[in-house]
Amino acid sequence: MTSRPHQLLTIDLGDAPDAWRSAGFDVADDGTFALGTTTVRCTGTGVPFQGWAIDGIGAALDGIAPVGPGHATTNAAPHPNGISRIDHVVVRTGDCARTIAAFEGAGLEVRGGRSTTSYGPPMRQTFFWAGDVILELVGPDEGEPTTDEATSIFGLALVADDLDATAARLGELMGTPGDAVQDGRRIAGLRGREVGIALPVAVMSPHPG
Repeated sequence: MTSRPHQLLTIDLGDAPDAWRSAGFDVADDGTFALGTTTVRCTGTGVPFQGWAIDGIGAALDGIAPVGPGHATTNAAPHPNGISRIDHVVVRTGDCARTIAAFEGAGLEVRGGRSTTSYGPPMRQTFFWAGDVILELVGPDEGEPTTDEATSIFGLALVADDLDATAARLGELMGTPGDAVQDGRRIAGLRGREVGIALPVAVMSPHPG
């Protein structure tokens, strides 16, 4: 278990368990599977993201609902597809200042940030640690118009110990790995919608060293 506080314990997704099984994940009969120290629960409701459980934070975070009970897993073995853990969760907001204030008020600390136009309009990225998982908050850059858009989970970035081997195992369900924004890392998109995974999912190589 990481020494960083506020571990991301659980994520509830509305996908059917078989959607993730079809992408090479070892999903238990109750619809759960482990990614590192985080448990993913597939509820089959059809809602892409239902909520999360973060250790020590029981209230909603700027509209993101808490779910329970949350519990950490041991560091599980990689899945049959070679994916082992969560690198980061992408959180989208219409007002970065509002959401940053809510996260900080709950005890999450800003660990870095940057402005970028890599994805189109000027965007602000702000990073928090939730235990051993990064929360990457994205929204309008400073000076750009803000909106009342509710804060939501936009996507997941997972880690494969051997990205090329995972791409080979998944075949047409995964794109061709290319360079990631982070130096020394590579990334590929999982074509999850083809098997019923609602949220965008990317798969990354491990951090160098």
